[in-house]
Amino acid sequence: MDAADGAALIRWNRASFAVYGGRRSASEISELLNLEPDMHGDVGELTPAGHAGRKLKPQYLTYQRTYWSIDVDSDSHRVDAEDETGFAALTALVGLLTPRAEALVELRKDAETVLWWSGDSDSTQGGFVLTADLIGQLALLGCDVRGTAYISVEESEVARSD
Repeated sequence: MDAADGAALIRWNRASFAVYGGRRSASEISELLNLEPDMHGDVGELTPAGHAGRKLKPQYLTYQRTYWSIDVDSDSHRVDAEDETGFAALTALVGLLTPRAEALVELRKDAETVLWWSGDSDSTQGGFVLTADLIGQLALLGCDVRGTAYISVEESEVARSD
């Protein structure tokens, strides 16, 4: 997909890898993956909402299961700035995780592993290219991918809905 062809594209994207639950602590997950998380919490520790003192139900104030995640976005130094597929962040994250595929199998014995992706389009269409190479690498990781494409709303469409 080439920006010069005038196609609607995902202009900014982000990807995260998350581990939920399991018998390991966040520090044990870090050791197994040989990666430091961007966010983490063990059962009973305060969540960001808990640290902020928000008035929510107790189950939202402390972690109910282990949580560990690492994030990549299209502004990150890990991302190829020339990539116009809409999946630059996911591609970079997959590259980071691929050498750790066996550790992911070990984690999945008792925890959930998920790849999250979202992208922001510059129009009412969210054009992207999911390459065969990326699909193959995702299959090797064995993680579900959950994604969302955010599209721009044209001013004329906003006026029509009023």
